[in-house]
Amino acid sequence: MAMWQLSSKVYLDSTNKCYKKIIAINTMPTGPLATIIKAIPNKKLSPFKSESACCPQNHCLLAVCNPQDHTQLLCLKNIASLFSFLSINGYTIQYELTKIMQHSTEQVDNLICYIS
Repeated sequence: MAMWQLSSKVYLDSTNKCYKKIIAINTMPTGPLATIIKAIPNKKLSPFKSESACCPQNHCLLAVCNPQDHTQLLCLKNIASLFSFLSINGYTIQYELTKIMQHSTEQVDNLICYIS
């Protein structure tokens, strides 16, 4: 069974000159969810924040687009439309794994949930 991790990320929208909280996924999914995923540059938000040599960041981020408008990134405040899309298309939220990871000593930054 394939599983994916959804998390929130702060993204600098250089077109509108604002910061947005968007939803990212760890790897490219299969099925209908792949149609609303877009690879975007993972820009450094601050010149003062350095990248860890031990855990380097990816240069691309897989962002979730709005299911009703694939040209727009989905903001975290509109996550209900993503959950509707997931439900309609047969994806399952892995509640138990999400709870385990949220209470783990090695927590995933800004974890929303795991889906399959």
